[in-house]
Amino acid sequence: MATQSLTRQLSTALTAVDPADLSSEDIQFAKLFVLDWLASAVAGTATIPGAMLIDEGRDRGCGPCRVLGIADGRDAEVAALVNGGLSHIVEMDDLDRGSVVHPGTVVIPAALAAAETVGASGQRFLLAVIAGYEAAIRVGEAVGRSHYRYWQNTATCGTYGAAAAAGIVFGLDAEQMTWALGNAGSVAGGLWQFNHDGAMTKHLHAGRAASNGLLAARLAARGFTGAAEILEGPQGFFAAMSTDAQPGRVTAGLDRGLGSHDCGWKIRGVSIKPHASCRHTHPAVDAARTLRERIGAGLDDVSRFRVETYGTALQVTNTPNPTNTYQAKFSLQYCTAQALLHGRVGLHDFAPDRLSDPAIRDLMARIDVAVDPDIDAAYPVVWSARVSARLPDGSTTAVHVDAPKGDPENAVTWDEVVAKSRDLATATAFEGDIGRLVDDVLGLESRPTLRGFLPAI
Repeated sequence: MATQSLTRQLSTALTAVDPADLSSEDIQFAKLFVLDWLASAVAGTATIPGAMLIDEGRDRGCGPCRVLGIADGRDAEVAALVNGGLSHIVEMDDLDRGSVVHPGTVVIPAALAAAETVGASGQRFLLAVIAGYEAAIRVGEAVGRSHYRYWQNTATCGTYGAAAAAGIVFGLDAEQMTWALGNAGSVAGGLWQFNHDGAMTKHLHAGRAASNGLLAARLAARGFTGAAEILEGPQGFFAAMSTDAQPGRVTAGLDRGLGSHDCGWKIRGVSIKPHASCRHTHPAVDAARTLRERIGAGLDDVSRFRVETYGTALQVTNTPNPTNTYQAKFSLQYCTAQALLHGRVGLHDFAPDRLSDPAIRDLMARIDVAVDPDIDAAYPVVWSARVSARLPDGSTTAVHVDAPKGDPENAVTWDEVVAKSRDLATATAFEGDIGRLVDDVLGLESRPTLRGFLPAI
């Protein structure tokens, strides 16, 4: 008997799980990430690119799905597109280190739109979220480090997650799920070139991945076929987009059963972001905050600071002179300087007047960045940074961070995510709704339908 394709093996494992198989802990993890996603999406509604996405959504077809910022219902693909894009704008959405994927921003909008379309229950929606994270992360782990040089994993690998999540909601069987993943992978894309301009493209990456994955699942439910070997085939995903793929990581442990003690769900390893910047800056931010406490009032007397981290962090965030908000979010120098000077890197720290602050600019000019070989070798399993300061007496003091706040090893609590949600909703149209939304997320597994879950304007 011929060996099944990687996609078929993954599809078989995903579709074998029933909502009743979820443990109470699985459900709590899923709800935590839904709340975190929702908070990021709410914050996105109050931004300029968010307003553009919402306006685009208003011009699209009507349907049963809600879009944050739009009063009447929209078509499912439109809802996934806009809600996905909104949740990726303020750089506060979750991140999985091993796959370098922001799973929530693509998986949850697709799962939600699918659930609203068919009136699925909260329990099935939560299973879809968990399954979508699983697919996106497994593909992201397998595609290798080389992929990330040109492709944003959230846009490419995330499309598989969106298709898997929507497929679970629609009740696809293993063959249909294989088709959905096959077509999702064939349309997956998302290049990093936008970062050179500080353009808005990254938000479109998330929205389009969510929408494309949803479409792939809808078509599969109708019998629309897709490539069975989309991952490992000679003209497939790995061959076209990677030079160091590890295909075995797609199916590792599946023989032991997803969600089992020996093959726990990938969602449990995902990080939640406390800082409003690219996740690659977070180890340095936390190290700088600790270093700030150590140095105290002597910050101005430090002649040079040095950030040592892994190569990908510099590839994405070595931006010594950011000229706009988005570039600043991807500037290791700017984020480190903010942490050193103010002890925080929040949403308001990227306002235009902050970017031109002479104190920040002076501090940035004293920050050197470099790749540390040992730190680089540990990536992407461990995302580390070391920040050091050369003191007036010639000595050096340094802080090394392996697990910044928000990583599973240094996890945030439910109450901390609630506080983050309230903060992100400030000055948005949803500021008064957060208490109800938190309660609604808490009761998700008991909802008979997801219709009406998102607030209407």
